Amino acid sequence: MSMWEILDIAPTVDEKEIRRAYARQVKKYRPDSHPEEYQQLREAFEEAKQYALYADFHDSEDDDDQSLISIDSSTVEEEVSDPPYQSELTMTYPLSNINVLETAVEIDALPVVEIPYNSEQLERIAGLLIKDEKFGMNELALLWAEVAERGSLLIHQQFHEEFSWVLSQQEGLTEAIVEHVSTFLGWRLNEYSSTHTIPFYVQNAINEQLRQTEVARAWKQCQIEAVQGDYLVAASMRLLVSEQEKVSFKVRLIPGLIPQISQQVEQLTYEYPELKDKFNPAVQSFVQQPRIAFNWRGIFLCVFWGLLLNMVAARPEVSPTVAIIAAVIIVFYLFISDIIMFWLHSKPKLFKWFLIIEFFVTLLVVLNLIIGLFLSLSTFFVALDVGPAQGARAMVFFIFIGLAWYAWPRNKPLLRMPGMALYRIFASPWIILEWLKFSWFSLTWLVVIYLVYYRVAYELLKFFTLEHQLGL
Repeated sequence: MSMWEILDIAPTVDEKEIRRAYARQVKKYRPDSHPEEYQQLREAFEEAKQYALYADFHDSEDDDDQSLISIDSSTVEEEVSDPPYQSELTMTYPLSNINVLETAVEIDALPVVEIPYNSEQLERIAGLLIKDEKFGMNELALLWAEVAERGSLLIHQQFHEEFSWVLSQQEGLTEAIVEHVSTFLGWRLNEYSSTHTIPFYVQNAINEQLRQTEVARAWKQCQIEAVQGDYLVAASMRLLVSEQEKVSFKVRLIPGLIPQISQQVEQLTYEYPELKDKFNPAVQSFVQQPRIAFNWRGIFLCVFWGLLLNMVAARPEVSPTVAIIAAVIIVFYLFISDIIMFWLHSKPKLFKWFLIIEFFVTLLVVLNLIIGLFLSLSTFFVALDVGPAQGARAMVFFIFIGLAWYAWPRNKPLLRMPGMALYRIFASPWIILEWLKFSWFSLTWLVVIYLVYYRVAYELLKFFTLEHQLGL
């Protein structure tokens, strides 16, 4: 169908007739009930206006050319022969025969351009779009039909600019609303030439309002999770959205709470940097500093090694003294060493001396651990009678190679390497469960890990018990 068939009029260059036809058709094809027909009607309306504008422009050019051709040479001579001086009462515009005083009344009598809308209507419709988008779009369609029928092209452009600015000032503005309005009014905000309809500064204002809506929604979600979220999530959000000036000591007693707060702050401020000013500054400062607090890793390792050493110490072949020494060594490298370094970090001299002493003590512990494991496990494999003694020792040797490769840290200070190696060995049950991502079958592996560690600890402590008894 041609644009004239869609508008249901004969071809014409009368812009008013085109607008009246568009107004009649837009009442039949509303954007909410007939979106495809409305889009065709909109395109036909724009093409018809361009056609009328193009035809008027060429007609005016033809008239100008004809007037230039019909200039009478005698008139030109008369104008040249006139004296250059004219009285004030007969003063005319340059290159014109029109008298200023004669036309003054006509200029004052020009009709005032009537604008078919007002600012109150724009404010009301923009507010309706936020509260009830469907109802607001219906009201916008009615107003735009009236503007399209009664207003000129200049009024159309003025309407687009004013309404887009009013819309950009509405709190709660969403991308869906902007997209629907843009499609309906033909703003084409996603296109490169969108500034032809909506100025760049208005588009920036719309984008800023959309961003404010996203931040407000994120902040509202934080407040909801502080009440309805999981235990750790709710606890962390309650602290972040609170206004308390100090962080309670109880925060340290909840396992995993401090890492959860740090994770929430990092994730949310990465997506919405504006939330950093809304979150509690005392809580943010608290989690940014290293803190001593309970965590599930420490609780698990305490229970794991506590049960294991208790069962090993109950065997008659193991001395309680040796079991206690083993427990002290494990607790020191899992917890006490880090606590001491935390307190001495602000005292460089004491911190340095502690690292040196720990380095040599740890070397002694590692040496005894290697000798004890090698001899005890070699004896264990030989006792199994699975092959010659050389094969058993070779098996133990390869086990040590794998253990050393896993435990020995890389790219760390030399003074910390032995201590970190022992920490990795003693924390390996938890590290293995982390590697298994705490899945359901990790419980089966936990039983296997416990049995293996129990057997190794039993053989090792039995060996040191014999050494202790021989030493006595």
